Amino acid sequence: MSMDKDPFDVKSYLSHQVTRRDALRVITATAGTLVVGSALDACGSSSSSALSGGSSGPVTLQFWDTFSSAEITLLHQLGAEYTRQNPNVKINFFEIPQAQRPTKIPTAVQTNSLPDIIRADYPYQYYLGTRNKLVALEDSLKGWDMRDAIYDVCWKEVTYQGHIVGIPQDKFTGIFCYNQDKFAKDGVDQFPTTWDEFTAASQKMTHGDEYGLGFYPDGGQLFIPFLLQAGGKIADSNMNPLFNQDPGVMALQYIVDLVKKYKVTPPDVTGWQYANADDALKGGKVGMVQFGSWIIGNYRDANVTWKLGIGMMPKGPAGGGTTSSTTMYMVTADSQHQKESIDLIKWIVSKQNALRWAKTLDHEPIDKFTAADAHFTTPLFEPFKSSLAFASTLPPTPAWNAVNDALTQAVQKALLGKAPPKAALDEAAATAKSAMQS
Repeated sequence: MSMDKDPFDVKSYLSHQVTRRDALRVITATAGTLVVGSALDACGSSSSSALSGGSSGPVTLQFWDTFSSAEITLLHQLGAEYTRQNPNVKINFFEIPQAQRPTKIPTAVQTNSLPDIIRADYPYQYYLGTRNKLVALEDSLKGWDMRDAIYDVCWKEVTYQGHIVGIPQDKFTGIFCYNQDKFAKDGVDQFPTTWDEFTAASQKMTHGDEYGLGFYPDGGQLFIPFLLQAGGKIADSNMNPLFNQDPGVMALQYIVDLVKKYKVTPPDVTGWQYANADDALKGGKVGMVQFGSWIIGNYRDANVTWKLGIGMMPKGPAGGGTTSSTTMYMVTADSQHQKESIDLIKWIVSKQNALRWAKTLDHEPIDKFTAADAHFTTPLFEPFKSSLAFASTLPPTPAWNAVNDALTQAVQKALLGKAPPKAALDEAAATAKSAMQS
């Protein structure tokens, strides 16, 4: 397999992800419910009795991950506890270095040298699934209390061709992080619940060198939630793009109006990256930015001087709409210790440890048990729970990066006046169709 012909475009995707995940802990959020890819002809075994491993002798598990520092610390603590409880198991953790992230897993696929366990972000479940490199887990999860407790939206995103190919570890729902002090100072009593209220609140907070809204023009992060709120979809089940239809045009025009007509963003926002939006919010220069639950811990550690608020996405003409992105643990088809690997992952994501993970890192809950804990019943976490009613999962395609890049270019062209929203989206749709159907 030639990587330069791979529709996943790993190097491009992971170069995009590295700056967010490692430096800034962003999880790209997009939406849609599609079906794509070849049949899961050899996606491991659907029968636990056919799993490799299960011997009573010593076992060493190779465990690769792409965690950030706080997550690494907690993961290694959990690993040490597990090996003390299970002395026949040794775990070799390997945090994939930033420089190797564009190539490490794809190279291992080519050389048949994948580890036993991989913890990764979207869309690796589809990249590896299309290459028949993952174990089907559904039989191994029967009777496990977390099978029913973990939210359906998470299981949906780790399901490929009818098989569960990963165990959810984190979920990041698109919401707005906002400066409660600035809201109060500028006379905004509550977080806006509709597009009209959102516009009005942004206008109130725009004065001098301060603005109501900040963003970076990423197609998935910025455009997709507004698309959903306008009643649109990414694509149909045959991978035909739909985002360039009337709801998509309406959504992109609204974004353009926020910048050009209402002028509620910094004038140079079209060229912003994640760091610009993050710095502007932390520095009190904008009132709100689309982010996720990772901001709670980040801003606590950064000792921001104002009170953080979390706001649910405002409803558009068609109602609520946002995205939910799941990160996951996967067991590889090449592993000689599949049973032991599954046992370890189920322990890490057990009722007790899922709560510990989310509380320690201030990540939003992935399951009903954790969500019921008092730590997550505060107003700060309520918008995540409430968003579950209308959150959409990421599209199951290994080619999403090409689609997202095309959408980002469409947003930028519309904001810069280089093309009207309809023409910009039509061009992006042509690129997306070629990528998703290749």
